[in-house]
Amino acid sequence: MKRTKKNFLKRNKTAIVFMAAFSLVVFLLAFGLDYYRNSNSSKSETGNKAKEYEFVQYYIPVVHYTDSIETISIADLKNKFASGGAEELFISSADSNNVKKLLKLSDFSSKVQALNSSDIINKVAEKGNRLAIVPFSQVTFRVKSLKVEGEFLWDKTATNYPLKTKIKTRSEREAKNTFNPAKVTLLTNIGDVILGRHVAYKMRTYNDYNHPWLKMAGLIKKGDVAFADLETPLSDRIAPPDEGMAFIAPQKAVSGLKLAGIDVVALANNHSTNFGTNVFSETLDLLKKEKIKYVGGGINSAEAYKPLIVEKNGLKFAFLDFNSIIGAIKATENTPGVAKFAIKPWSEVDNQSDIQVIKTNIVAARKQADIIIVEFHWGVEYSPNPIQSQINVAHAAIDSGADVIIGTHPHVVQALESYKNRPVFYSLGNFIFDQEWSIETKQGIVAETYFYNKKLISVLIYPYQIEDYNQPHLATLEQERQIFSRIFTASLSPDFRY
Repeated sequence: MKRTKKNFLKRNKTAIVFMAAFSLVVFLLAFGLDYYRNSNSSKSETGNKAKEYEFVQYYIPVVHYTDSIETISIADLKNKFASGGAEELFISSADSNNVKKLLKLSDFSSKVQALNSSDIINKVAEKGNRLAIVPFSQVTFRVKSLKVEGEFLWDKTATNYPLKTKIKTRSEREAKNTFNPAKVTLLTNIGDVILGRHVAYKMRTYNDYNHPWLKMAGLIKKGDVAFADLETPLSDRIAPPDEGMAFIAPQKAVSGLKLAGIDVVALANNHSTNFGTNVFSETLDLLKKEKIKYVGGGINSAEAYKPLIVEKNGLKFAFLDFNSIIGAIKATENTPGVAKFAIKPWSEVDNQSDIQVIKTNIVAARKQADIIIVEFHWGVEYSPNPIQSQINVAHAAIDSGADVIIGTHPHVVQALESYKNRPVFYSLGNFIFDQEWSIETKQGIVAETYFYNKKLISVLIYPYQIEDYNQPHLATLEQERQIFSRIFTASLSPDFRY
């Protein structure tokens, strides 16, 4: 019995020693593998940390759209952020030290609030009298980007933009994310272009079919893509009537569109088919010949309703265009005309089937393009306030994937809105027209929409006034005040409202 017990203990001792040795080997192997991995990872991290990258960081001062300031100097920025200004001041907390060095400040005023960039954008978009400095990559259209020393960062010709500084980083990704002006694409949007009636008379009188465009062409053609609502058929079949509500202009009038660099015209309106399908078809042929693209109209419904794809700077823009005003010829499967939909006040009810067609076409366009621009010809004439039917359609379009909504027809400027971080321009107003009988019908806005890659990062609004029954010019300070007052009083979201 004792011998058996001794042998048992001997055998178990051997097993225990073996198991302990085995466990030790497993532990060492696991530890060694983990150490190897960590060592390599540490070496990799150490290597990354050891390597520094240098890049140029750009900063942009931003304010609310209702603030009248357009440009600011480095000296003014330094003074405000050192001493405190009349406005509320914000700085990106992550970039405060870089901005201090850039402005040559030892410290900011106690009035300066340091917040995350996204929180700053929301703060500035809430109301006026706020000024912030944020990195360029954090800017959105919901706040107004300021020029610095007269240089606008989003303008590709701004070669001397001063609010920038060299920064060292251990992040290769951050270094590669520096500002690249080649990634900026400017879409310029203008309202109703009606070249008939008194406008046609003025062109004949001056013997110059470019005359209506002369004072604004430079602004428009600087855009990478310029988009206009063409409300006049262009044909030599019929002499332009000097009176009435049917508009037509000679084909020579296309030279003004060319002078201003118009790339795309919207045809879904109540005047492009004023003189029937033959004249309308001639207009389509002329636009093709002059290499001006069109949307919202066509030789049949397939062409009128389909999105127009325009590629620029590696971005694909899809344009869609729909008319709700009575009097237009609707395109059919076999006949020319425009894309139509029915909503109030030009219809007793909002036609949900028509709205569904719009939504379906936007969804289809989303699969083909990066940016979706939708123009609607709609609304109550001469009122700055969009009606609920317009609002519902705009929201439905954005819910379906639209990025920018452009409104035309009311003959005056209407409210702006930011809905789900997408802008709605309910009406840009007349651009070239002869409604000289009121100041409101003589005034409008050009909307510049700047995209950085696929992101809408800035909107610039240029007010103008039409003179001599045909020719818009940039607004004076007093005219500008009148136009902005109407827009910012009517607007539907805090971003664009007093």
